[in-house]
Amino acid sequence: MTATALTSPRPARDEVLARDGWTRRFTAAAPRIAEVRDLYDSLGLEVLLDPLQAGELAQDCEGCLVALATFRVVYTRPRGTGS
Repeated sequence: MTATALTSPRPARDEVLARDGWTRRFTAAAPRIAEVRDLYDSLGLEVLLDPLQAGELAQDCEGCLVALATFRVVYTRPRGTGS
């Protein structure tokens, strides 16, 4: 997947999660997901790995089920701030 494969960030989803204290970090795929989770966890942060939705991919990539299955949007928040 190229850098242009992802469309603009998901403002509605970001807004909902921000109300619960989550900060959007970036989009990642395996095998980096486990490393990212471990790193943020070691820094005392909760980690949310949110799946991509087809509408978040550029038009020429919307049929790519591999991207939807492997990429996650990474969000973090300080522990103990969740509802």
